Amino acid sequence: MAKKPFGSSQQRVAKSPFERLRTTGSSAYRLYALIAFYARAKKPLFDPEVTNLFSQVLPEVCQSYEYELIAYRVMPNQVHLITGFKPTDAIADVVSNIKRSTAHRLFEGIPRLEAEIGKRNFWAEGYFAESLGHTQIEHTLRLWQRRTKGEEPVLVQIIYDLAQPLHPKQMERVMDELLPAERVVMRLLHGLQGEQVHTLEQAAEKLSLKPEEVHQIAQESMEKIRALLRDRRITSPPTGRSA
Repeated sequence: MAKKPFGSSQQRVAKSPFERLRTTGSSAYRLYALIAFYARAKKPLFDPEVTNLFSQVLPEVCQSYEYELIAYRVMPNQVHLITGFKPTDAIADVVSNIKRSTAHRLFEGIPRLEAEIGKRNFWAEGYFAESLGHTQIEHTLRLWQRRTKGEEPVLVQIIYDLAQPLHPKQMERVMDELLPAERVVMRLLHGLQGEQVHTLEQAAEKLSLKPEEVHQIAQESMEKIRALLRDRRITSPPTGRSA
C-alpha cells in the first residue's frame, strides 16, 4: 500500500504545536534540542539587570538566525533553552551563534560587566546539548515550572505559549480550577461564561480594586490557565494516528 503524502487530508490535527511538521524545500522535519551552558567560570552573573537584558536579547538573537526559541530557564550561573532548528543548522553553530551574539549585546548594554569579568567573554567554553522528540517538550516545560528540588531559577520563560492567543472556549475548560477572584477577573476581562467584556478600568471599578491589581490577577490567572491546558494536553490519551 502506498504511503500517504505529507499534508494528507486524513492526517489528524496535531495535539501539540511541536508535532506539526516544518518544511524546507522538498523536506519535512521536526528538530528540537535542549541546550545548556554556563556563565564564565560558572559565576552567578545573572543579577536582575543582566537577566532583564538577556530576556530581551535572546529572542531577538534566535529570530535573527531563524531558530525557533520555545522556552528558556535562567539560573544564577547558567542558561537552559529549548529551540527548534533546520536540518541545515549544525548544533555547534547554533550554540556558538547564540553565545557570541548574546555576549556581545550584554557587554554593549551593561558596560560594568567587562570590568567585573576581566574581558569580554561572558560565557564559559563548552555546552550541553540533547535532542528532544516533540512528545518530550511539554513534559520538560512542566518540570521546569515545578522547580526541581534545590533549584531556584531566576527566570522561566515559555515563549511559544506567549505567542499563541487562547480562545475563550479554551479558557472556559479550566475556569473551575481557578481561585474565585481569578475566575471573576477572567470572566470580566474576556467575556467568559456569558459575561460582557469589560476594560481593565471597568473591571477594577466593579471589583473595588486598582487597575494594576486587576492586571496582576489577570496575568497570574493566564499563566495558570496555560499551565493547566498544557497539563491536559500531556496527560490526555492520544487519538487517531500520528503524523
